[in-house]
Amino acid sequence: MASLSRTILRAAPIAALALVTAATTAHDNDPKKRTRPPIYGETIYGGQDGIAGGWGGASDGFIFCAQIPVNQLGGSGNGSDCWGYTSPSGREYAIVTMESAVAWVEVSDPFNPQVLYTYQRGGTGSLWCDVKVVGSRAYVVGEGGGSIKTFNMSNIDNGVVTYIGESSSDGGSASHNIASVPQANLIARCGGGSNGLRFYSTSSNPNNPQFIGAWNDRYVHDACLTVYPQNGPDAAYRGRIIGFLNDGLNGGSTNTGLSIVDFGTPQNFNPSGTLLSRVTWPGAGYSHQSWHNDDFTWVISNDETALNSTWQMVNITDLDNASLGIQQSIPGTAVNHNNYVHEGRLYAANYSMGVRVLDCTNGNFMTEVAYFDTYPENDGASFNGVWSVYPYFESGTIIASDFQRGLFVLKLDLSPIGFSFPDGLPDVVPSSGASLVMETSLESGFEVESVEMAYDFAAGADGTVVGQAIGSNRYSFQLPASANCPDEVEFSFSAALTNGDTYSDPGGTYGAIVADGSVVAGEWNGNSSAGWTLGLPSDTATDGQWDRGQPDGNNRGDPPTDGSGSPSGQAFFTDLDSSTENSDVDGGFTTLLSPVFDGTAVEGGVISYQRWYDDLFGAAPGLDQMDISISNNGGSSWTLLETVTESPGVWVQVEFPVDAVLTPTSQMQLRFVVGDYNDGSVVEAGIDNLRIFGLECDDSLPGDLNGDGLVNGADVGIFLALWGTSNPDADLNGNGTVEGGDLGLLIANWTG
Repeated sequence: MASLSRTILRAAPIAALALVTAATTAHDNDPKKRTRPPIYGETIYGGQDGIAGGWGGASDGFIFCAQIPVNQLGGSGNGSDCWGYTSPSGREYAIVTMESAVAWVEVSDPFNPQVLYTYQRGGTGSLWCDVKVVGSRAYVVGEGGGSIKTFNMSNIDNGVVTYIGESSSDGGSASHNIASVPQANLIARCGGGSNGLRFYSTSSNPNNPQFIGAWNDRYVHDACLTVYPQNGPDAAYRGRIIGFLNDGLNGGSTNTGLSIVDFGTPQNFNPSGTLLSRVTWPGAGYSHQSWHNDDFTWVISNDETALNSTWQMVNITDLDNASLGIQQSIPGTAVNHNNYVHEGRLYAANYSMGVRVLDCTNGNFMTEVAYFDTYPENDGASFNGVWSVYPYFESGTIIASDFQRGLFVLKLDLSPIGFSFPDGLPDVVPSSGASLVMETSLESGFEVESVEMAYDFAAGADGTVVGQAIGSNRYSFQLPASANCPDEVEFSFSAALTNGDTYSDPGGTYGAIVADGSVVAGEWNGNSSAGWTLGLPSDTATDGQWDRGQPDGNNRGDPPTDGSGSPSGQAFFTDLDSSTENSDVDGGFTTLLSPVFDGTAVEGGVISYQRWYDDLFGAAPGLDQMDISISNNGGSSWTLLETVTESPGVWVQVEFPVDAVLTPTSQMQLRFVVGDYNDGSVVEAGIDNLRIFGLECDDSLPGDLNGDGLVNGADVGIFLALWGTSNPDADLNGNGTVEGGDLGLLIANWTG
C-alpha cells in the first residue's frame, strides 16, 4: 500500500525559489554526487505543524523544534555541513553550508530560529562545503576552490556577520574538509586534490590564517585534531596535539583506514607529524570520519561506502599501539557520515535514517538511545538525508544539516517516563465527550504520583482532568462535552513523579474535531471521468497531458499506486504510458478541472483531495510546480489554494473548510495545473479521491436520560439502574457498557 501524508490546508505556501546547481568536484568515488535534489518550502515550527506538517519522519527520544529548508536559508541546491558558535553572551548560532551559500541562524530559542545572514558563494560554490570555528571567526572551505573564507562573528549578537576575505598562503584552492584545534589557534584543510593536511595558524591574524606546513603521507578525507588532555590514559602524550586521520591512498580509496599522528605541542607545533599507529578494518570501503570518546579510550570511526550503519571502535588507551575493537552496528542499511561525541553519547549523521544517538559510555559497546529520521522516503543505502550534526551547545539544542531539507533544530528528550496510547487518539470526538486511555513506561527506580490531561476547546472552554488508574501504568481521562458543535479541541498529557519532577508527553499537543458524525455530499475518484475536464485549449504542454487510468509505476517520479494504495486502481495522472519511463509533462502546462459541485449541500462543508507531485529527476529538477485553485462561480474566476513544489514521494491528502477560502455556492470547482516551465526536469502529478463532506451534531444533552433538558439527580437514578448494561442512552462514551467512564461524562454535563 502506498504511503499517505495528511495535511490541513490553512494557507497557500510560498512558491519555491529557483534551483541553481553549481559545478562540483570531489574525490572520484564520492557517492554524494548521486544525492537527490532539495525539497523547498516554508519553515516548519515545532508545536505548530510538527513532524506531520512537513515530512512524516519517525523519531524517538527527540523533540522537534524547527526545520528551515534551503530556500528559506537563502540558498539553493542541496544542504551540506553545519557547525555551531556561542557568543560571549551565551547566545547560540548555527552555521549551515549549502551548495550555493552559507547561512548563520540564531537558535537561542530553538522553537523560533532566526536567519541572520547569508553569504552567497558564487563561483566557488559546490556541494562539498565545510566550516569550523576558532575564537570569533568562522572558516569555510569547499571543493569549488576559493581557499579559506574567513567570517568575523564578533558582532553577531547585533545581527552582523562580516565576510573578511580569502586566505591561501600556500597557493592552493580546493579543500574537501576542514578541522580545527581552537585551544592552539590552528585550522587544517583536509584533502582537496591529492592533499593530506595543510595547517594554518590564526594566532597573529585571525582574519588571514597563515600557512605553516603540511602532512602529506596520505590523502586525508577528514581529521579529528585535539590537544590530548592531562588526564588522558596515555601519559606520554598529555598536552600534545594528536590527530586521528581518516585517510588512504589514491584519494583515500586504497589502503583506507585511520592514522594516529603526533603533531607536537601548541608551543612547538610540527606539521610534518610523527605516525604513532594505524588501524584498518575488514571489508573497508572508504574511511570517512571519526571522533574520540570523552575519556580518550576509544575513537569511533565510520566507513562511507561499506559496512552500512556500522562504526569501527578503535582502542586508543595506548596511542602507539591502537587496535580495532568490535565493530558496532544498528539495524538498517543506511550509510554513516559525520559523527561526534558529547557527554557520553555519539551523535551520528546516518544519511537516510537521520540523526542517531548512541550511548558510548560502556567501552567497546554502544546502545542506541534516540533517533530522528529526517528522510521518510526510505532508509536505504542512498546518499540523502543528514550530512552532519552538532551537539555541543550548552543549552542542549542540537542542530543537523540535511541534503534535501536544510537545517533541523532538535532537543533530546530522554526522560525516565514514556507516554503511549494503546487505543490510539481520535481525530474526531463526539460532542458528548470521550474517554481517552494513556499508558506510561518507566525506568527502574521511578514511580508516577499523578497524571493530567489539559484540554482547550476552540469555543472557549479549557481546563485539566486528572487521570484515573485503570491498571498497571494505565490511566483513563474523561474529555468533557463541548458546549459547541462542531468544534475543535486540543489536548496534551503530563505526569508528575514521586521524586517531584514533572514530564510532558513529547508528542506535544494533539487535536481533534468535535462532531457526532459526517455526511458526504459528493465524492469523485479515478474510476470515472464523468464531469471531469482533462485538458483545455489554452494548455501549452506538448506531452504529459492529464489522463485517467491505472498507475504506470515507471520510476522517475511516477506514483506506484492510486490514492487508495492500489497498484491496479485508477486515478488521474499526467501522461500515462506504461511502455516507457520517458513519460512526463513537457513544454508547458496541462489542466485538470473537477466536476462542478454544490458547496452548500452540507453545513460546514470540508473539501478533501489526494495529490501526487514529483519533480526530482532530470537535468534541472526542482524548478517546476503544480498550482491548485478553487472557484465558486463555475470557473469564471479562481482563488489559489496552494502551490505545490515539494516532492515527498507519497500521496498527500489535503483538507480545508470551504468557507475558510470562499463563500460556498452551488457552483464550486477545483482546478489542477501542472507545468514543466524549465528545460530538463521530469514532472509527474496525480489527483484522486476528491470529496466534499459536512459534520453532523447531535442536539441532545448527554446524560439527560429523562429528556427534561437537564442533567441532575433524577438522571443519576436512571443511570445507576442501567449500570453494567449496554443501554445506548446511558453508554455515553460508546464503549458498549454503562460504567464509570459514562458516569464521568454525565457529571461533566451536570446542570443541576
